[in-house]
Amino acid sequence: MSGTTETLTFRPKRQQRTETLALRRAHDDRMDRAARRRQQLAQRHPATVARRLALAHRIAEEIDAGRYADQADVARHHGLTRARLTQLMNLLLLAPDIQEEVLALEYPAGREPITERTLRRLLESLVWEDQRALWAELRAG
Repeated sequence: MSGTTETLTFRPKRQQRTETLALRRAHDDRMDRAARRRQQLAQRHPATVARRLALAHRIAEEIDAGRYADQADVARHHGLTRARLTQLMNLLLLAPDIQEEVLALEYPAGREPITERTLRRLLESLVWEDQRALWAELRAG
């Protein structure tokens, strides 16, 4: 014999059990997060373009009520450029029935049904019949 001794250490059973419980808890937490994420994805939310159209209506009402002098005053108050505010306010030029449909748009998280940029294509013509024809094409596509 060479005179060296080898020391073996064993984990107590209690520590092994604690580690197993911690792993199970971490797994359960991941599963809870996944379930919450699935639930969030299943919920429907108003479309962004619907919220922006509603904002345009509210701003128009506030200007009519005298809270703001004009659109430039609104832009300064909300920290927007006048060009961006004009883009928002132009949504009010859509045909009333299209506006109703836009305001009713909902989507599951992460999937916008239509964008504001797409709606601006409708505003190339201020004739409501032309807008309705383009809107029908957008909905079909």
